Amino acid sequence: MLISKKAEYAIIALTDMAALSPGVSTTSKAIAERTNIPGNLIVQILSSMRKAGWIKSERGASGGVYLVAEPSQITLRAVIENFDGSLAITRCLMQEKPCDDKHECPLRNVWLESQNKILDVLEGTTISDLVEANKDGKPYQ
Repeated sequence: MLISKKAEYAIIALTDMAALSPGVSTTSKAIAERTNIPGNLIVQILSSMRKAGWIKSERGASGGVYLVAEPSQITLRAVIENFDGSLAITRCLMQEKPCDDKHECPLRNVWLESQNKILDVLEGTTISDLVEANKDGKPYQ
């Protein structure tokens, strides 16, 4: 399982917007500058986030993008799966049943337990958790 750069950038952008005062809008350019996300990618990422219902955008001189979803309700798992699809640490777990081997492979249970622990962490961590963890305002790397 490799989380894409787009998913990482989406988490960073959502955290950046969530750190603003509620209802305050910002621009894609401002997000890109604050977070070092490439400008061409931020537009694509914001479009996907809009389709997911997490943000809205308004055109015009006083327009911009702003969060409409509660940051405490946006999990890292939801963001990653929105950009990368279902998470699996091995192809084995993407199948309903064990491989062609007639005996259940003991390794499958290890993979399953490992994956479930990863998913629990991603499901249990929200955008607001990241905002809280970054109260000192350090830039994202």
